[in-house]
Order: sequence, then structure tokens, then C-alpha cells
Amino acid sequence: MLKEHQYIFKQVNMAVDLGVAVVAVLVSHWLRNAVLAPYFLPELLRHPARLSDYAYLVLLVPVAVVGTLSYNGYYASQRLRTTGDSLRAIVMAAVVATAAGALVGFLLSPAHAVNLPGAGVIGQRTSRGVIALLPFVLIVLLWVKTLCVRRVLMALRKRGRNWRSLLLVGSGETLRHFIGLIRNHPFWGFRIDGIIDDSGREALQVLGVPVVGRLSDLLPRLEKHPVDEVVFVPSAVSLTDLTPLLESCEEMGVRTRLPLNFFRHTIARPVLDDFEGFPVVTYSPTREMSFALLFKYVFDRVAAAVALVLLSPVFLLAALAVKLTSQSWSDPIFYSQIRCGLNGRPFRLWKFRSMVVDADKLLDKLRAHNEMQGPVFKMKSDPRITPVGRFLRKTSIDELPQLWNVLRGDMSLVGPRPPIPAEVEKYDRWQRRRLSMRPGITCLWQVSGRNQIGFDEWMRLDLEYIDNWSLWLDFKILLRTIYVVATGYGAM
Repeated sequence: MLKEHQYIFKQVNMAVDLGVAVVAVLVSHWLRNAVLAPYFLPELLRHPARLSDYAYLVLLVPVAVVGTLSYNGYYASQRLRTTGDSLRAIVMAAVVATAAGALVGFLLSPAHAVNLPGAGVIGQRTSRGVIALLPFVLIVLLWVKTLCVRRVLMALRKRGRNWRSLLLVGSGETLRHFIGLIRNHPFWGFRIDGIIDDSGREALQVLGVPVVGRLSDLLPRLEKHPVDEVVFVPSAVSLTDLTPLLESCEEMGVRTRLPLNFFRHTIARPVLDDFEGFPVVTYSPTREMSFALLFKYVFDRVAAAVALVLLSPVFLLAALAVKLTSQSWSDPIFYSQIRCGLNGRPFRLWKFRSMVVDADKLLDKLRAHNEMQGPVFKMKSDPRITPVGRFLRKTSIDELPQLWNVLRGDMSLVGPRPPIPAEVEKYDRWQRRRLSMRPGITCLWQVSGRNQIGFDEWMRLDLEYIDNWSLWLDFKILLRTIYVVATGYGAM
């Protein structure tokens, strides 16, 4: 019965979204003609748009919206879906539907117009205003509808309907933590009917939930008191010992859940992968690929390519300055060094040469003058730096060739600075996590004082960036980098 209800709910949910998408097209059309054109952009939108010119959107957008939502799991069980998951799926659906509408509108433009019998020539004046408004209207309407659905489901559950009964198998702190999760998320719609104690040491009840038996009582209990799901949260028995019980539940047609909390993870995020039917839980200490990360990587390369072109005069002047002040005409303009990139993979980093040739060979003689804690070497009055090199460092012009590394994909515009392998060998274990994200030209350390900050604080700032990464954070760091470069704050 519950599966039937879930199937019916899914179909109704999809039908409603089809209608919402149609309404979004009509609302976008109305906003364009009745609000945007007369009050905000009268000069740009002088001629009223005709719905007949882009009636194809009424068919295309609903199909694209529902298809994208379905692909992103929006219509799967609503119980464990967070509001963030739903919002991401809605935004993706709105973007895909709008992109599809814009593409078809382009194909039906005057150069590609279609003459249909009885309908005339369609696609001649697809409104750009409607296309621009459509994603925002879609997001608002779909989000409002999602919130309404959640309220309806909560109201049903308050009346004792649409619940799923659980039988928990386990003991100890893991069991208590899971009971707390269920109680703190009433929207999930789960009701705990009892506990099967796998240790034999629990009392008659745990946090108010009755203990109804031991492991040997599980199958007889299911035969006499059916439940919708059995959740195994073991702490006193191995998975090998649970296998016969899992197989018996499968044989009886009872859904089972087995939390994969093999250790108390504080940083890594568990993700369930599937290797051709072989389920594997992945604990990822960094963010999984998302639309935001994909945008970051694409933007990095596009911005690097544009910057390389626009800054080519600066490159030329810097190269001439380095060459003309070199002791020998054969001295190189650029300096390259092996650095550790994503997950510690080595790559060759490029800079304008700011030191004398063979400066690395003189490093051991200057170790005693190091002004930074930890494995890195920083010296304010480093004698190896040339006069031109000091200017290049002060203005960060020496870092510009790393745009080539960004274009190649070795680096990002924003990210932890790439260390040399010798430094990484001296890292403490917790410091190595800074290698779990692609290195960057600028980072929190560089806009927070650079060489005025101690090594441990530098590492902490990098981990703070990794744990709190967002496109907005990257944007703020880039803006602060402009100020730091202009003032030379923290440079050596």
C-alpha cells in the first residue's frame, strides 16, 4: 500500500510540476509585457511580445523541467531529501529548461524560421525578456510548490497518516544517536516501533523506545508484528553475524537499512558509489563535483586565457626588465620549480625570475636567517633577490606566469598555495589535507597578511578555505587580492 501511495504521489507531483512550468512561461510573458516593458525597460522593450511567437515554450519547458528534476532525483522519496537538495534540483531544472528554450528560440529565429500550415511563420520574435525572466520565475514557483508539498506531508503525518514504521537492531551510543536523528527530523515520517538488542545489555527501553527482544527474536517478531523497515545499527555484533538476518529480511520482502558509520567522521562526507552492483561507501574530505565547482574550473581557464591576452604588455615589460638587468644575456627570464598540486601530484610552476641564477643552491647557507616557522623559508632581506625581482615580488607581477598553469589545469585562480615536495615531507598529518584541493595563485593566506602570518596559522587558513569553499568566497578573495597587490601588504 505504501509503495502504491508513493508511486501515485510521484505521478501527481510530476503532473503538478508540468502545470507549474506552463504557468511559469505565462507569468514570464505577463511580467515582460505588463511590468518590465512599461516601467523598467521601455526603450529596450518597445514592442509588445506575442505569446504565439514562442508558444513552443509551453511544451518544451515543462518537459525539460520534469526531465531534469527526475534525473536529479527530485521525485525520489521525499523523506530523506533536504531542502538544499530540492533547491539545487530546482535551480538546475530552471537553468536547463531556459537553456533549451533559448536554443530552440535561436533555431527558430528569422534565419531558421519554420513555416507551419495554418500557423504562419513561428519563431521570428522570440522575446529575450521572457527568456531572461523564465529561470527566476521557475525557481520561485517550483520552490513555493515544494514548500507547500512539505507542509501537506507534515499535516498528514500530524494526523497519523503517511508514516513508516521502523524496527531498530542495535545497542549503545550508535543506537541512541540514530533515535535522536529520527526524533529531530519529524518530516522524515518515521515511527520507531521497538528495538532488538544485539548486546543483551540494554534496559527495558532506550530513550523511551521499548526493547522488544534480542537478535534471536528478530524474525519471529517480524512474523507477528510487521514493520515497514528494519534498520541495523549494530555495535556488539559483526556484519558477518548480521548477514543471515539481512538475507532473511530480504527473503521476507522487508526493506532493510544498514548505516555505514564505520568511524566517527568529522570532516569527510560519506557518498555511496556503485561499482557494477558492488556498493561502496566513499568518505570524501573535500567537496564532490558540483555545478559550482564545475563553474569554478571553467571560469578559471576562461579567465586565465583572457588575462594572458590582456596582460601581454605587462609580460613583455617584465621580461625585458628581467633580461636587461641579468648578469648574462643567457640568463633565463622565467623560473620554474616542481610543486605539489592536487592530492600531492607534482607539476612545474612558472614565475618571472626574481632571484639570481642558481638561487636554490644558496639556500642552505641562509637557513639560519629563516623568519618563518615550519618547513617553509621566508627571509625579508634575502640577498638572492635582484632589484628588479624585489619590485616584481612587491607588485606580485612575478606570479603572473602562473596563469599558464591555470590554463593547463595545474592550478586555480584561488586555492592553497602550492608547496615544494621538500616542505610537504615535513608536514604534520593534519597539514597534508591542504593538498586535497587544487592549488591557486591567491588564497586566504595571501590576502590576510602573507608573510606576517605564522606557518600554523597559514595552514589553518587553507583548511578554513577548503571547509567553507563557495563561489562567493572565491569572489571575495579575488577582490581582496586586488587591494593586497595594490598596497603590497605582507610581501617580502
